[in-house]
Amino acid sequence: MKSDVKHLSGLLHVTGTSRFTGEEHLPSNLYFVGIKYSNIAKAKIIGIETKIAENIKGVKCVIIAKDIPGINNISHGLDIQPLLPENNIEYVGQPLALVVAENQELADKAANLIDVKYEELKPIITLDDAIANESYYDAVRIIEKGNIEEAFKNADFVIEDIVEMTSAQEQLYLETQRTMVIPDDDGGFTLYSSTQSTTDAQKMTAKILNLPQNKITVDVKRLGGAFGGKEFQAGIWAALAGLASYISQEPVLLSLDRITDMITTGKRHPFKINYKFAFNKNGKFQALKSELYANGGAFVDLSIAILERALFHSDHAYFFPNVKITGYACKTNVVPNTAFRGFGGPQGIFPTELAIERAAKILKMDPMEIRIKNFYTENQKTHYDMIVKEAVDEEMFNILKENSQYLQLKEDVKKFNEENEFIKQGIGIIPSKFGVSFTAGFLNQGSALIWIYGDGTISLSHGGIEMGQQVNLKIASVVANNLGVNISRIRVETANTKRVGNASPTAASTGSDINGNAALNASMKLKKRLTEAAKKYLKENHQQDSKIENILFKDEKIFDKTVPEIKINFAVLVNYAYMNTIDLGAHGYYYTEGIIFDRTVWKGSPFNYFVYGGCISLMEIDILTGEYQLKKTYIVHDSSKSLNEEIDKGQIYGAFVQGYGYCTMEELVYDEKGNFKAISPSTYKVPTIYDIPKTFEIDMIDIERDESSVLKSKAVGEPPFIYGLSGWFALYNAIDSVNQKNKKISLKFPATPEAVLIAIENLK
Repeated sequence: MKSDVKHLSGLLHVTGTSRFTGEEHLPSNLYFVGIKYSNIAKAKIIGIETKIAENIKGVKCVIIAKDIPGINNISHGLDIQPLLPENNIEYVGQPLALVVAENQELADKAANLIDVKYEELKPIITLDDAIANESYYDAVRIIEKGNIEEAFKNADFVIEDIVEMTSAQEQLYLETQRTMVIPDDDGGFTLYSSTQSTTDAQKMTAKILNLPQNKITVDVKRLGGAFGGKEFQAGIWAALAGLASYISQEPVLLSLDRITDMITTGKRHPFKINYKFAFNKNGKFQALKSELYANGGAFVDLSIAILERALFHSDHAYFFPNVKITGYACKTNVVPNTAFRGFGGPQGIFPTELAIERAAKILKMDPMEIRIKNFYTENQKTHYDMIVKEAVDEEMFNILKENSQYLQLKEDVKKFNEENEFIKQGIGIIPSKFGVSFTAGFLNQGSALIWIYGDGTISLSHGGIEMGQQVNLKIASVVANNLGVNISRIRVETANTKRVGNASPTAASTGSDINGNAALNASMKLKKRLTEAAKKYLKENHQQDSKIENILFKDEKIFDKTVPEIKINFAVLVNYAYMNTIDLGAHGYYYTEGIIFDRTVWKGSPFNYFVYGGCISLMEIDILTGEYQLKKTYIVHDSSKSLNEEIDKGQIYGAFVQGYGYCTMEELVYDEKGNFKAISPSTYKVPTIYDIPKTFEIDMIDIERDESSVLKSKAVGEPPFIYGLSGWFALYNAIDSVNQKNKKISLKFPATPEAVLIAIENLK
């Protein structure tokens, strides 16, 4: 679907006038929240002394766990996660107490003067520690099909290895975690929160304050980025802010500075994976066995759902006749890890792709061709019994080969490596088959509310959160397209729990799917009413037959298809409808049907559809320093009928770069006491403009798929993140060009320059 509008808030952003949480017109009596958080990983709390902080002039109050009026548990159910702990400290960065003061500097100063007495205990920090202590949240997850042991016994080749993706990844959204709270006159509270989930923020705050949910209003205008980091965890900061406002009975602002945000918030889950991979001499895959261990941190957060998606994606784009995938969510004493773009998918996919690279080398096969040979074909079943429909990986890879001139690229790289002693090149290849939907089936629902005013302008509310991905523009485009009006008629309102209640998080790449379909359904109701009004109008004003059946809405006009010269202006028809007492408001609801999964047997269809694609990247490394440069990237992406091609292309660019950073440079590790070793952008390296390849080509395949969503579109938020892994495999293959002794390549993840240099040294 084409749209002339590039960005609903673009002008505001480039002129610096767009407002985010805490940048609105602030109340004159606003107070600020300071946080006392733990600097140790595990301890028994003996006492918390607050008197010094309380006696500072300008401090309104100090809040600890005993001051919570409601239930001190914000967990989804598998464990008890206190908002503020009463007895035990579980991780570095855990909030222990709050200070409400007249300004932020004073609040922070007073928080630092709170004295926490404790008995330090030995923490569990690493995955190895958790495995050794059998420290798990819940029962093991196992998905299997076929006869795995028989397959390994009869296979021509078997590879076994351990993959350690044990570095976390920081979301590094531009806008840090923050919430402003305004007390209402009826004992309720309005929270202006930087959250991906208005419902989570509302529920957590209501539970903590012992109030009904209708007393808590959550309002979100826009976010300055999120990437999953504000799905569950933003609710924690909302509830803390709500508690501060409740106790002080003042409007408050809780806003984390960058370093505090990085210390106290969850990251992408580190994983450790043991895999065993069987294949035959003709290159056909026979079996895959994987054990996945996810470092969930101190509390469960979203770790179970993230682990499950990793299990679902362990096959990636390939058919395996025999599979056994086992998953463990590990409890450790680090900050609770949480959602991040891809949601466990990259961790499930990477080991399988690495095994394929090794298999290709053993068989002396082209890594491209061995992948194509094993792609899913139509109506094959995954290891969890979902039927793969419209499998297009091979089709897309043929386009990818043509776009990149793959055969010539291979020859050029071979020649380059023969002619250059210290600079080497490598090609990385990665497909994408990414499932779209919440795997927690009940979350695949959305609502929207539309009002058409008497002058023909339109107010649109929906459950999605605008966080830079332009979900507002996409959904407004759906409504504009259906009503045949210019998008400039539509104002998209803030996400607000009073207008759209029970909204699912804007996550799992479903924002446009579920909310767009809900908005479409609401606009269809209005269109039906306006169609009847148009028939009546045409009969009264133009003596047309009242049996008109071909009313069209197009280009701001409404007309009978058989008499196109007689047109009604949209605003005129709306006013006519209003004067004739026709309802001009509509609520729309949508639920994604067909998502049925039985966790007692681990079989079913957890996804609405798959997004397919492929990527080739060319990397160049200096074998003396380990430094590297991404030279070329080619992407082919299955977008079906895109709602907005420019937006989707921008999402693909961004997702690739974020994925590339994850696997090559974003190293975030703990010391033995659970402290992050990089807690600011000065020490945590992310990709910059200088890391973008000079040749960066994206081909969006515009083919209508039955397996799609609103107006035949497909999601684009998370699937292209997987393409970034091609950078790691390009480095892997560049290193292999100096592998004279045919040794196993031990390249760490992420493949930092240091890791590249160590891998090269290990080949000598």
